[in-house]
This record gives sequence, structure tokens and C-alpha cells, in this order.
Amino acid sequence: MRISRSFSARLSTNILLITSLLFISSILVVSYYSHKLIGEEATKNASNVLNSATLDINKTLGKVENSVTNMEWIVKEHLTDSSYLYHIVSELVKTNDEIVGSAVAFRSDFYAGKRLYAPYAYEDGEGAIQTKNIGVDKYDYYRMEWFTVAYETKKPHWSEPYFDEGGGQIVMATYSFPLLDEKGEVFAVLTADISLDWLNEKMNAMHPYEHSMTIVLGRDGTYVSHYEKERILNQKIFDFAREVGNPRINKLGEKMVSGDSGTYQMRHGDDIAFAVYGPLGNGWSAAIISLYKDVFAHIMRLNLIITIVSASGLFLLFILCFKTIQKLTQPITEFSVAALNMAKGNFQARLPQIKTQDEMLQLHDSFEYMQKSLTHYITELRTSTAQNERFESELNIARDIQLSMVPTNFPTSDNCSIFATLRPAKEVGGDLYDYIIKDDVLYFAIGDVSGKGVPAALFMSVTKAAFHFIVNLGFPINQVVTKINDSLSESNDKNMFVTFFAGKIDLKTGEMEYCNGGHNPLVLCHPDGRAEFMQAKPNLAMGVFPGFEYEAEQVRLEKGSRILLYTDGVTEAEDVSQNQFGEDRLLQFSQTIGKDEKCQEIVDRLIDEVKSFTKDAVQNDDITIMTIKLI
Repeated sequence: MRISRSFSARLSTNILLITSLLFISSILVVSYYSHKLIGEEATKNASNVLNSATLDINKTLGKVENSVTNMEWIVKEHLTDSSYLYHIVSELVKTNDEIVGSAVAFRSDFYAGKRLYAPYAYEDGEGAIQTKNIGVDKYDYYRMEWFTVAYETKKPHWSEPYFDEGGGQIVMATYSFPLLDEKGEVFAVLTADISLDWLNEKMNAMHPYEHSMTIVLGRDGTYVSHYEKERILNQKIFDFAREVGNPRINKLGEKMVSGDSGTYQMRHGDDIAFAVYGPLGNGWSAAIISLYKDVFAHIMRLNLIITIVSASGLFLLFILCFKTIQKLTQPITEFSVAALNMAKGNFQARLPQIKTQDEMLQLHDSFEYMQKSLTHYITELRTSTAQNERFESELNIARDIQLSMVPTNFPTSDNCSIFATLRPAKEVGGDLYDYIIKDDVLYFAIGDVSGKGVPAALFMSVTKAAFHFIVNLGFPINQVVTKINDSLSESNDKNMFVTFFAGKIDLKTGEMEYCNGGHNPLVLCHPDGRAEFMQAKPNLAMGVFPGFEYEAEQVRLEKGSRILLYTDGVTEAEDVSQNQFGEDRLLQFSQTIGKDEKCQEIVDRLIDEVKSFTKDAVQNDDITIMTIKLI
């Protein structure tokens, strides 16, 4: 026998190739999803930071607005004492850390002899409260946005940021609240100033990543806050976009100025970045801009380390595999001789297919000789074991199939609600239920096949399929039962039969037409809480003989009525002393059903009642329960 190439070298190479492919594939998949998940987490993290800051800023702005609004009545109470107004605005500044200045700017004709009169209080550089009248010719507040917008619209207004020369002497934004007289005309504007230094500090403190940047835009796109201070109030985002030639920055500005919120990807210099943006309560908009290189910095370093370690590990794996396999394959000839002796009674492994011309072929031939002496015994053992396992598996599959045949989706419509359950006594059983809703007409059925096990389950599946098919053809309910009986009786060599109760309800009128084929009487629960068995004409069970004409009956159900259908697995359930649950207990239970109790709750409660009665006794029959309520 010619050995073409070393088995140890070929096996080591194959192991290395397969391991490398699997490892590289795993690294690529992990890298892709880790980048995706980290990117999503980064966006979520930045959004959370921005939302937190936005809530804080809006909370502060809301506090300022409430403070001004609450001072309205005080100002109106002291209009006759113009000097007391200085005390009012001073208290507003003193009691609110966020407010750096406040004024009451009056209409020019309100005080005689005072064309411009605006008592103003503000914090000086040392934190002391100073007051003055800013209504002077050099500071004509009739030309200021904070006064004119509130005066003309008669609505509160947040001004765009400005440097208050002649007033607070700082960059600020002003909240203006118009004061109306009895005629609904504005006679003054009450204001509160906030410093933009506070907003800049708040925004610049938000750094979800090392190089994260924050901006706040005014209503026209002007930078109200910026990580580069020289741009504040001196540039609009649209001008900056043209300056750097980046239309995506211009698009971000449009989204922010329009009041949108969300996430937007763009380039920032030579880097790819994403911006998380959202509106503030005063009409401005804030954004956090983060660089993807910061987000993925750690994962990139980790990937590099993994790659280096993996390459080193694969090289060592090849060396170790080669040395180990080379050592293990040396005694192949000796194992072949030993295998000839083991064939007399010590079988250990099945034969692999060997296509290579190497040492393993000799081992294969030796094991093949041994296998021939044990094939018959192993074949019988495997056949016996497989049959047992297959039978158990088939029963479990049959149970799953049977339970999947009955509907488990019970929608609640405007006219009715339905719920049902089936509990086989063995792996499979012969009970069934079904319902169909067509054009505001509900068709329903419940049945109990004679016997148990697989034959009953097959008879049950045929019965349910026939009901579903014939109902869809539009026959009256007695004809539905008649035709199912004819179909079941044709090839019924085993003389099986099924008790069956079928009906249809016009959900608009409450008219119910029903036919009882030898089944238990249903329970009718009236809206007033009364419950009674509804007797029906004694038709035969289905499958006994063909040609029997089944008769149907009609009854009108009131809104709020329920019907409870069941199989004899309920009434004939036995405890350890062989006492049956009985119809009396079922009727007593029906009288306890609450007016607003849900159908599923009723079924579950009845199952619990039966279990509580039987206790440790084995279930001796299939249990099926269906309840329907007209709404």
C-alpha cells in the first residue's frame, strides 16, 4: 500500500484551515454586530444626555416663566405706587437664581409725564441687586424685540439672545409677559432676563464622548451656544455650512430651526459624526455632535489585539496539532493488529469512510472485519430501540397536531366573545370544538367521539374538517349535521360515532338555530344570573347510519346571555371514590358566573372546579369546554 502523503500533515492543515475560516467568520460577524450595537448604543447614550439637559433647561425656563406669571397680580396691585415697582422687580431677581434682571416697561401714556418708564433690577458683577429706570432716550425699549413682540401680540415671548447695552450689560435672553388692562389692552410688559453664560455652561458640560461638541440655535439659526465661543451671536449655522462647503450641516440647521428632533449623520472636518438634536421650550434647538472615531476607539483597539492574539494562537495550534497527530499516528499498524482480536467481542466505534491512501485505511480494514461479526446483534438492538422511541415521538407529534387543529385564537368582537379549551385524557383524544364567524353570523360546534386514543383522534379530525367545509357552503344547521352524518357513516367499518352539538347565531338579532346530535344539553345563562339546561330534540349521534334527517330548533337570545357547551368529560369526571362531578354541580357553577366575567376566566374556573373535585384521581375522559357570550 502506497502512502501518498503524511496523514498528520494533512490533518493538521485541514484543522488549521477550518479553524481559521470559522474564526475569521466569527470575528467578522462579531465585529459587524458590535459596531452596529455600539453605534446604536452611542446614539441612545447621546440622546439620553441631550434629553436630560433639555429637560433641565426647559425646567429652568418654565420656572422663570412661572415666576414672572406669578408676579402679575402684585404689579397690578401697586400701579399707583410707581416707586414700589423697583421693590417688586428686585424681589423677583433676588428670589430666583436663574433670573439676572427684571423690568416693568410701561406704555408711553400710562404715567403722565413719563414717556418711557421701566423700573429695572439686575445683579451687578459682585452679586448685589441694583435698580434703575431703563426708560431713557438712549435705551428706547419700544425698539427692543422683548417689548415690541409681547406688546403687539399680547402673548408671552422669549426673545432672541442679545447684548443688553444700557440694561444688564451682558448677553442675555428675555422672557416678556404682557400685562393687560380691563379693556384687554397692553399697558406694560413684565420681563425676566437670563444670562447665556448659564446656558453655555450647561451645554458645554455635556460630553458623552471625549470630543463631543454642543450647539444651541436661535429661531433663525444663529448660534446661541457653541463650543467655539467666538461664533456665539456672530454667525448662523447656514453661513458656517457655506463656509466649510458642507450641505449636510445646512440640512441639520434646517431640521433644528423647524423644531424637529432626531439623529443625523454628517461629516465634521475629516471625521464622520452624528448629531442628536431636539427643540427647547422657548423655540430654540439644541444638539450634541459626536465623532464615530470616539465611539469605536475602544472596539478598534480590541479588534487589533484579538487579531494579533488569534494569529499567534492559530500558528501555535498548527504546531501543536501537527506534533500531537504525528505522535498518535505512529502506532497505527499496531492498532490494526489489535483490532483483529477485538472483533471477537469488543466493538467500540462505527466505521468512517476512508478515501485517502494513508495509515487510516489499514485501521478501517481491521474495524470492517470486526464489524461483520457484530452487525446482526447491533441491528436488532438499534431496531428495537428506534421503534420504541419512534412510537413515543409519534404520539407526541399526534397530540400537537390534534391540538393545532382546533382554533386557539378567540377574538372579541362588538357582538360576542368566545373561548374554548380541549384537555385530552391520553396523548390524543376524540373531543372537538370549532367556530366560524361569517357576515355577523356565528357557527359553532362541539363533539365527543366514542372511544379514545389514535382512532378517536382521526375520527375527530374528519368530523371537524367536514363541519368547517359544509358550513362554508351555506347550508342550514340541520342540513350541516345531516351531511356530516352521511359522510361519517359511509366507511365507518369500526362502528364509531360522535355526539355532536352545532348551532349558528345571528349576532345582530340574537336568533340561534341549533341541532343536537345525541350530545349533552348546553347550559343557557340569562343576563339576570339564572342558568338552566336547554333541552333539545333527541337526534341520533352522528356516524350510526346514513340518511337520518336531523331536526333543528330556534331560540332568541338576549344581549348579555351566555351559552356553556361541554363534553361528558366534565359531568362524568370522577374522584378517587368514583363519584361523578354531575350536572347539578355544573348548573350550580353556571349560576355563579359573573355578569362581566370574561369567557376565558369562566372556562379556567370550571377546569379548576373539576380538578378540585377529582383531586388525585386520574383523568378518565377528554374534557372540552366552550362558552359564548352575546354582547
